[in-house]
Amino acid sequence: MTPAEVRKQLASLAAREGFAHVSFAEAAPLADARAAATAALEDGRLATMTWMDHDWVRRATNPATFLGGARTVMVLALPVAPLPESEADLPTSPTRGRIARYAAGRDYHRVFEPKLRRIVRAIRQDFKAQARGTVDYGPLLERPWAARSGLGWQGKSTMLLIPGLGPWALLGVVVTDLSASPDEPLRKSCGSCTRCIVACPTGAISPQGDIVDARLCISYHTIENRGSIPRGLRASFGDWIFGCDDCLTSCPVGRNASQSAPELVPAGPDGARPALAPLLALDDAAFVERFRGRPIMRAKRDGLLRNVCVALGNAGAPGDLAALELALSDASPLVRGHAAWAIHTLALRHGLRAQAAALLLHHLGSEQDPFVRDERDFALSRLAADTPAR
Repeated sequence: MTPAEVRKQLASLAAREGFAHVSFAEAAPLADARAAATAALEDGRLATMTWMDHDWVRRATNPATFLGGARTVMVLALPVAPLPESEADLPTSPTRGRIARYAAGRDYHRVFEPKLRRIVRAIRQDFKAQARGTVDYGPLLERPWAARSGLGWQGKSTMLLIPGLGPWALLGVVVTDLSASPDEPLRKSCGSCTRCIVACPTGAISPQGDIVDARLCISYHTIENRGSIPRGLRASFGDWIFGCDDCLTSCPVGRNASQSAPELVPAGPDGARPALAPLLALDDAAFVERFRGRPIMRAKRDGLLRNVCVALGNAGAPGDLAALELALSDASPLVRGHAAWAIHTLALRHGLRAQAAALLLHHLGSEQDPFVRDERDFALSRLAADTPAR
């Protein structure tokens, strides 16, 4: 078959799996993406994501290391629309947190994987060719490949922006040694728009755009960071407990996006806006039971409860002190320390200084963990400093 015929057949395979958005690129190394990723690595902007080392960057920008003899990279997208206003505008009681829209339903890896496997199997059986598929866990930088293939362009937030969808899409990739006619990159850019830069609560996007520093990113800290969230950033996290959509919702390219792939629609609003206090009562088994099959598992139990504490500190009501008091006795120092911060932060907002100080002294007075003691002492000092002189 000609490259044009191959392209048509591959697009048909993708459509059969529900991919309405598919594009093709020549499997040549991505020099610009390699330079950008190397700079991020060497500048420390990848934080603790140490698996993305120089060798990973080299492999992620050269599909020949992913599949020998690679000729074509096929990029496939599934839409995941922002939460409808009717579901996002829930009552303020109980206090609820926010989960990034892509993580509000099923784990997208479980949605993509069987679809990509079937496409790869068809290529091997029907075309007698080689193929290999991956989602974002594999060593391929899917956004630069999507930009090269003309599926969209990378905005100033570094998110892929697809005409009609904006950043509201998830990506998968199939690499094959078949030669398919490639698409041309889009001649589009964000122009003078800086909405995503302005919208970022922590300033993680550089003033000029195109660079994101994971060390400042809410998504990084609530998902990948296994340690303490830097104290200076916590107040900017608002009620986000897993990921962050602020740069996405600010993007005008996706303002009309409203449809999601059926498999990615959450069962109800609680998937994206869960009540926070009950989450602090989850032990390991209950955490797995509640979030099995969802991206939330990536944060692990202690990480999620750490995030919940921060969100309650920022957005909680006086009645949430009881849940935070429970967290002061949690087995995890990570949770106890962030609960101490949350209690003093909530108390300062609601005029509960004396009650908060009593809780901290009662539960953490003999605390042995250095991190928790430091958080306790900081909280108590803030409570004392903000108490009016008698």
